[in-house]
Amino acid sequence: MASRSYKLRDGEAVPKGIARIARGRIDHAIDELEGRTDSSPEEAVHDARKDMKKLRAVVRLVRAEVGDDVYRRENACFRDAGQELSGVRDADVMLNTLEKLHKEIPASDAADLRQALEAHKLRTAAGTRSQASAQVVEILTAARRRVGRWPLDSDGFEAVAGGLSRIYRRGRKDFRRARAEPTTENLHEWRKRVKDLWYHLTIVRTAWPPVMDALADEAHALSEHLGDDHDLSVLLAWAEEHAPGSAAAIAEPVERRRDELQAAAFELGARVYADKPRAFMRRLERWWDAPAGVRQPEHAQP
Repeated sequence: MASRSYKLRDGEAVPKGIARIARGRIDHAIDELEGRTDSSPEEAVHDARKDMKKLRAVVRLVRAEVGDDVYRRENACFRDAGQELSGVRDADVMLNTLEKLHKEIPASDAADLRQALEAHKLRTAAGTRSQASAQVVEILTAARRRVGRWPLDSDGFEAVAGGLSRIYRRGRKDFRRARAEPTTENLHEWRKRVKDLWYHLTIVRTAWPPVMDALADEAHALSEHLGDDHDLSVLLAWAEEHAPGSAAAIAEPVERRRDELQAAAFELGARVYADKPRAFMRRLERWWDAPAGVRQPEHAQP
């Protein structure tokens, strides 16, 4: 079985590696949704949705290579597959988010909201989990056959430079926008680009693993801060619409925690996006091209 590792292997040609990575994520998602892993049904949906995000990051990384038509087709394909699974996942996320607030919310209020969310989960998941999974497996099976026709020709840093530059540039722009106006929408858009950057750095980590891992870890931590912030906003918005009494009880602790998460995200974002895009790309290319024996210790500091 071909490696499903979500990274280019040392010495692996980029076209071969990208195709292997894409097929690996597709195969993993299909295994999850068809029950061929140890995951619970909830975990399987969660993991398959993560695979859809990773697949979209892959096609963004090689967008300049495959062209806009292929990019748009495959990005829409994996987006739609993820959306098929979103309904059966959202209630789980809100329940997990509520659990993280249990020390800050009166037990009775938490219990009422938990009961409302459990009922929502039953309504949403009843009869839809297996149907959605089957539809996504069908979508992914067709997508897997297309991977071999992706026009991946360039090798080396050239093959990934366009995608890396685009995502870093967009993330830096979204960081500035979110810091100036921290709306839920702006923060969520920034988070998507941060997550792409994390995935891209993970894929190309073999350029210089210790340094790339450090960069990827910072992007991952930033993504987690922004993800937790978004989950809180979704929980509060849902409660305001479906359980107003509970919404009033959780509003203050939710907003307090969001303030903390956003402060941490902006502090970390200033480090992740400290470089101007050209400087960032020059640094990555230098790491990519430098033989291991001539890499200098000072480059190890992001």
